Amino acid sequence: FLLSSFISQEMLQTREYRGLGLMSGSSLDGIDIAFCRFLVRSGQTGQTFPLVVDEWEMPAAETRPFDPSWRRRLRELPAGSARELALAHVEFGQLLAHEVTAFLAAHPVRPSYIASHGHTIFHWPERGATLQIGDGGALAARTGLPVVCDFRSQDVALQGQGAPMAPIAERLLFDGYDLFLNLGGIANISSGLGGEWRAYDVAPANQVLDRLAQQEGKAFDENGRLAASGQLLEPLLAQLDDLPYYRRPFPKSLDNSFSSEEVWPLLAAAPGSWADRSHTYCEHLARQIARSVRELAGQAAARMLVTGGGAFHAFLVDRLRVHCGPVEVIVPEARIVAFKEAALMALAGMLRLEGLPNFLPSVTGAGRASVGGAWYAGSEGAAAIFEPVDDSPEPPRH
Repeated sequence: FLLSSFISQEMLQTREYRGLGLMSGSSLDGIDIAFCRFLVRSGQTGQTFPLVVDEWEMPAAETRPFDPSWRRRLRELPAGSARELALAHVEFGQLLAHEVTAFLAAHPVRPSYIASHGHTIFHWPERGATLQIGDGGALAARTGLPVVCDFRSQDVALQGQGAPMAPIAERLLFDGYDLFLNLGGIANISSGLGGEWRAYDVAPANQVLDRLAQQEGKAFDENGRLAASGQLLEPLLAQLDDLPYYRRPFPKSLDNSFSSEEVWPLLAAAPGSWADRSHTYCEHLARQIARSVRELAGQAAARMLVTGGGAFHAFLVDRLRVHCGPVEVIVPEARIVAFKEAALMALAGMLRLEGLPNFLPSVTGAGRASVGGAWYAGSEGAAAIFEPVDDSPEPPRH
């Protein structure tokens, strides 16, 4: 489904989209929901991207926490049976619909579509496979809203990594920065320096930092206090820095098994307190991010926007500022920090509806740009997905 089947872009220059972006990340803290409004118009001939976002806002956003049973279920699902996977796919879609309904009851907003990332269970781009559960059909049926989902599959089929998606949002929504770092369950970095967008996954972030904090009975390391109280374990740092993934060239991406099968065994076997191990992992993560910054920006002064839950980890951000040299590390307002990825999904869904690329081959390594996402009609079919905006000049007054 493409809107271009129904409208002429030349006839309708400016239009407003109201999207609900849903994100379920590998840190398993819950479902991030962001309502975004985009005022867009077609780009001019010769522009690098055929769409301009004139205005955008995120007036409502919320994290709907997972209950312990869903958190456990999602964590164990990669080792489950085909039957368990099939049921979880449908039931997670039903859960998304329940949380969307609760969100809409709490906030006075009217979305015209939903863009849902789903929850990643498997990501094997080298084998042409990626799977995010959360049945879009169930979500559309229960909410009555059109749904865009399954964003990554086509890029992977085109021999891409299917990740990261963030550079599209950064290109269209966040002007004035040279580098973008997302500290979610997995840390990823992107840059448009030199006129070409490059991006990749750096290392596990919150999925490891949270698990370390949980060994001390905490859900997460608030403000990085646990890590700040520890000491550096040099042998552990050397083992972490020597993991083969860090020597691979980009484009590259990580799935959750890297954290559980390669990183966590090193942390679990290390001597020292959990505070020491958390301190050491922060140092490792900051060093790997700084290495990526040098690969993308060299030694030039640059501005890096840092978002994701890890941006609230004061000790980690301090270590980033130490290791990133001339690069200015900027943490924006809390809503952008927490919900940038959900806003990205709303934007990616809008691009899918416009028939425009939401994956860049320079980022993912795919054979070409792709318009990722499957579409499920809402109760009104193709109607009411966008609203035209009258941008014609007013007639002169006499």
